[in-house]
Amino acid sequence: MEDKYAFLDPMDKEWKDVMDGMRKTEQEWGAPFYIFHENLFGRNLNLLRKCLGGDVGIAYAMKANPWLAPAAAETADYIEVSTGGELRMCRAYGIPGGRIILDGVLRTEDMLRDALDMGVRRFGIDSAEQAGQIAEVCDELCGAGRLGADSVKLLLRLGSGGRFGMDREEAAQCIHICDKSKATKIVGLHYYPGTQRSEAGKLKRELEYFRQSLNGLCELPGAEISEIQFGCGVGFPYFTGEKREGYAAAVDEAARFAHELQKKFKVIYEAGRCAAASAGVYVTKVFQIKEREGKKILFCLGGTNHLRYPGGALGIRTPHIENLCVAPAGRTSGCMICGALCNEADVLARSAAVDEGVQRGDLLIFCGAGAYSATEAPNLFLSMEMPSVLVYNKMDNVYYPQDMRCLRGHASTYRLLDDRM
Repeated sequence: MEDKYAFLDPMDKEWKDVMDGMRKTEQEWGAPFYIFHENLFGRNLNLLRKCLGGDVGIAYAMKANPWLAPAAAETADYIEVSTGGELRMCRAYGIPGGRIILDGVLRTEDMLRDALDMGVRRFGIDSAEQAGQIAEVCDELCGAGRLGADSVKLLLRLGSGGRFGMDREEAAQCIHICDKSKATKIVGLHYYPGTQRSEAGKLKRELEYFRQSLNGLCELPGAEISEIQFGCGVGFPYFTGEKREGYAAAVDEAARFAHELQKKFKVIYEAGRCAAASAGVYVTKVFQIKEREGKKILFCLGGTNHLRYPGGALGIRTPHIENLCVAPAGRTSGCMICGALCNEADVLARSAAVDEGVQRGDLLIFCGAGAYSATEAPNLFLSMEMPSVLVYNKMDNVYYPQDMRCLRGHASTYRLLDDRM
């Protein structure tokens, strides 16, 4: 029987073929590098949809991993975009505007016009100021015959006690603004309480808060709410000894809430980390080995400027690591793994089980690096080179090289093979 929570496994069996050819890949591209597995990611999205109920829509939060957005466009219902750079990447990838939801706190006029020019017609609204801004631009385009009446759909983001979203009073302002607009129409609500959730009880309380807010908002004059987009920020078990049961229970709680909402609304679930995390690895190479007080210290290329795990500062918690030794001893011992930054904080693991035969030139593969590591780690530390990004497709048995400059919105290298392929 298929394991419906397999997307919560740090080292999925789908990586076997990639691991078998890892030395050749490293010789081809040079460590360090990321590999993102398109097919595994697509499977993860399908499993998540199955957990939630087959008729719940999925919006992939592109910020988790922008290089997986084309694969998400083949499986998810929408791509959730929150920056101008992500929007430009979607254009370069050829993702249709009708599949994009534009959210986020930064909303320049140029960004709005670019989105509308791409055919984007769904927008998340974080404030009354944003509502007024988009209504003004859309009404101008409508007056020029470039947009139809009520053609732009807006979802109001409800606050959850943090700095994002709005309260009931500001939501009422947004409704009033859009009542006067010809081109925009408020159709739904958006709610996202936080990230890396691993406890169903806390999540249940957050969703109950949303339920109460939802009831109040639906009663506001002029409110015509037919859609709900929500995410629960379900996390991922990154570290050894960590159980996945809490995360699976959080998924189940999200599914129960989605099922309840579906009695009245169209439901779209927003997901990023829990679908993308297991679909990526970070590969580096040992370049120096020291021994201090009977314990090995492995220094590897790259470091914490490339790899970031939530709650993993200073390597105190140990991520799942595979090591490929040329001459394995078949026994493991605890090693400290450090990067090459010459920085006291550049510790990837304080005590990782590594084969005692490890030597200079061997590879270390850090699992669960498919979400946020490449986008949130400080890649520009000093003047060190950025790692390569490889997107793997098992069906084609090929790697598609990516340019780290994609982070700035340039996706021109996607699926362009160079002379090394």
